[in-house]
Amino acid sequence: MSEQQKLVGREVEGMRQKDDFYPTPEYITRALMDRVCFAGTIWECACGDGRMSEVIKQYGHHVVSTDLVDRCYNDGTSGVDFLLENTKMPNIVTNPPFNLAYEFIEQGLRLADRKLALLLPIRYLTGKKRVELYKKYPPRFIVVIPNKVDFVGTGNPVMEFAWFVWDKTENKKETKIIWSEYKS
Repeated sequence: MSEQQKLVGREVEGMRQKDDFYPTPEYITRALMDRVCFAGTIWECACGDGRMSEVIKQYGHHVVSTDLVDRCYNDGTSGVDFLLENTKMPNIVTNPPFNLAYEFIEQGLRLADRKLALLLPIRYLTGKKRVELYKKYPPRFIVVIPNKVDFVGTGNPVMEFAWFVWDKTENKKETKIIWSEYKS
């Protein structure tokens, strides 16, 4: 049985989207924006087709949208590898490719001056390597999404998610859990 099969209880090989492209449903971005305040520019560094960027703009924020892959988002810049960047921004908000989530956490903590918010599976609360990172850099907020998220519209989502938010503007070491009321 593959690691993915153990995780979701069924065969999922061959079901992965090309380049780990899982567009974020609008209500997921709203769950974050309605509960966490951001000051300054927001960098959406894995913007895909721009769905998350467009919602963030509706909240009045200036958004810099980049992605490694060109998904024809007119307000985005493709060919930008976030993991190789040195550009600092006030805030970074994204749904990272899950196979690179740990690297996105580390890089985001280096590059975000104020806040880093990553949409991650709930299971990212555990894991020896992540737990050690969380001890050193605890997320300030975990915004829990109350239902499994259907990224691809199959009607059969398999995982629960939450926004993991680090806030460098506060000197608090405890993590606050916030329960989102949004449902698809």
